[in-house]
Amino acid sequence: DVIVVRSGGSIPVDGIVTKEKGLPIICMIADCVPVLLWDGKNEVIGAIHCGWRSSVGDILKNAIDAMESLGAEASCIHAALGPAIGRCCFETDDDVPQAIEKYLGGETDGLFDRRADGKTMVDLRAANARRLIQLGVPEENIDISDECTFCSHDKYWSHRYTKGNRGSQAAVIVLD
Repeated sequence: DVIVVRSGGSIPVDGIVTKEKGLPIICMIADCVPVLLWDGKNEVIGAIHCGWRSSVGDILKNAIDAMESLGAEASCIHAALGPAIGRCCFETDDDVPQAIEKYLGGETDGLFDRRADGKTMVDLRAANARRLIQLGVPEENIDISDECTFCSHDKYWSHRYTKGNRGSQAAVIVLD
């Protein structure tokens, strides 16, 4: 779910958008992809938690739609995809790449590495960046962190590295 907020408070959803100046919005993550969205021309922001399930549920489309309801334009949006579990460590069964294939309409070249043991390594950050482009966000407006939370578990909390015994990180954005 993505909601529009106009004042503070804790809201249990995966995406928040606002036009409210001075109101920080946050998404909490551990290994999932934090996506911060900003349309400076129309002064609309978003903070989106992109786990694989919310990603394939098209949360980014929901976020852009919610931003556009506040006057944003996809072509004016800038996106920052923060540290998350990388392709090097995001090992999945077939359900994840199959869902991503459907999510991206088959545009998945270079997103998966199939291993001999039947597991697939998935680049969820790149999948979400590709979806943003499909939704009209210019590729040059998308910045993608290359830091893996699992590899850099001394720097970031990693749900997978600690086998669920972890904290969380926050990605925060605010309009001035």
